[in-house]
Amino acid sequence: MNPRQPSGFDPAILRELAEQRMADAPALDPTALESDLLHQLHELQVSQIELEMQNAALAQLEVERDLAAEGRDRYAQLYDEAPAGYFSLGMDGRIVRANRAAGALMERSVHALLERPFEQFVAPDGQAGLRHFLAEVFQTGRRSVFETTLFGSGRHVRIEANLDPEQRKCRMIVTDMGDASAREAARRRAFEVLDCIGEGVLMCGPDQQILAVNPAFTRITGYLAEQALGRNPRFLARHDAHPADFYQQARATLEHLGRWQGEVYCRRRDGVPFVAWLSMTVQYGEDGELSSYIGVFADITARKQAEAELQALSRELDARVVTRTAELRESREQLRKLADHLQVVKEEERKRIARDIHDELGQNLLALRLDLVQLHQRSGQRGGPLHQRVSAALANLDATIRSVRGIMNELRPAVLDLGLQAAIEWQAMEFRKRAGGSCQLLLQLPPEAVLAAVPEGMAIVLFRSLQEALGNVARHAQASSVSVALDVDGGQLSLTVADNGIGIAPADRAKNGSFGLVGIAERVAALGGRFELAPYSPGAGASLRLRFDLVH
Repeated sequence: MNPRQPSGFDPAILRELAEQRMADAPALDPTALESDLLHQLHELQVSQIELEMQNAALAQLEVERDLAAEGRDRYAQLYDEAPAGYFSLGMDGRIVRANRAAGALMERSVHALLERPFEQFVAPDGQAGLRHFLAEVFQTGRRSVFETTLFGSGRHVRIEANLDPEQRKCRMIVTDMGDASAREAARRRAFEVLDCIGEGVLMCGPDQQILAVNPAFTRITGYLAEQALGRNPRFLARHDAHPADFYQQARATLEHLGRWQGEVYCRRRDGVPFVAWLSMTVQYGEDGELSSYIGVFADITARKQAEAELQALSRELDARVVTRTAELRESREQLRKLADHLQVVKEEERKRIARDIHDELGQNLLALRLDLVQLHQRSGQRGGPLHQRVSAALANLDATIRSVRGIMNELRPAVLDLGLQAAIEWQAMEFRKRAGGSCQLLLQLPPEAVLAAVPEGMAIVLFRSLQEALGNVARHAQASSVSVALDVDGGQLSLTVADNGIGIAPADRAKNGSFGLVGIAERVAALGGRFELAPYSPGAGASLRLRFDLVH
């Protein structure tokens, strides 16, 4: 097979095309002919891929069309078999769709209902109300309810309607409410329910005068039914407890939306105030005119008192938390100042003790060594046990002097008096001595003139922090290398100590007695600096950094 031949094609097709091309143009160069054929084959391959993609897209569209058709058929089946009567009306009030239950309700076939005005199936005394009802649905778009009587059968029906804004159709559910005896039984059951519920119920006429109340109204307000009938419900309200425009806004909402709910401050017959949660609903008659207002309310005074007590308790707790937080903040600040003062006193005490040791004990030991050296020289001429005793005493004295010098350096190295750079270099040398060859230390310092401007207090904090950090590396890190970098850039001084050891796990920092890093952080914070410890990652070592702003 030719290496340049496109994959996916039968070689026989390639030979057939070549023979046909040679027959049509025998004088063409074979190489040019092969290139031309390959170009044509490539175009055919691209066309084949495009056709396959189009076929796949068409197949997917076919599946989606089938699913849509299946869903539409399922919806149509549910719509037709629903037990309630479904109607869809156009803006002219004509029926554009109905289900089987709608046909049974109207005692006609579904086909006979289509394109006929729904109004003609309503009793004449309810047709004006139906027109007003449909006009309001198309105008406002909100869900509405209307009751009327059907023409001929005399059935009383309930119509629940809403608007399909996209198709501008009114969708209605028409429910048969039964004959007069059934409606009367339903009313009696409704009155029994109203008499038993715990919420107060009142009905007002279009003039907002109370027409009826239930027993719970009397239990809540203390007013008997005959004392409330014919009065405006606002006689219960405490007008001084509401804003001046409260009732105007509530009435405007009620007229616009057909319902309103909210808290109302009221007073019982005995003068005791209470808070009610009131829900008002507007009812319309068959002619579409406002017929009544229905109000349902409950006494929520106990709940409001509980909420007020909880809020008062919450405010009290918030005030206590604020006060306690301020006290803790002040206490912490005092502790920080005390810790800072203790560090200063500690450094001064170390300095004093180190100087006392140097001045008193150091000088005495030096004088004693001079005497022992002279005695050692004189006894050496004669030898004997005395010379040996003097040599042993001189060796012990030298060991004591070295120990005293070590104690002095631990308290306060004399090299601190020579500047920060000298102190850091000395500390690095001491670390190398203790570590031997097990841990290499890399030291990076700025020029000595830059470090000369570092204040003494900051220099001591840097030195002590470095001393603590290198001590931790030596004791815990199990590192083979550690780097110390002191840098001054843009008026900011930073000290970084990083090693390649096992790292500092959070559990290790929380151990009892582990106050080394805490001490470093407190010393740095006392000078207004920032202490940063790199996040823990097993086996990635540890890195801490101290930052200070240098004040020129």
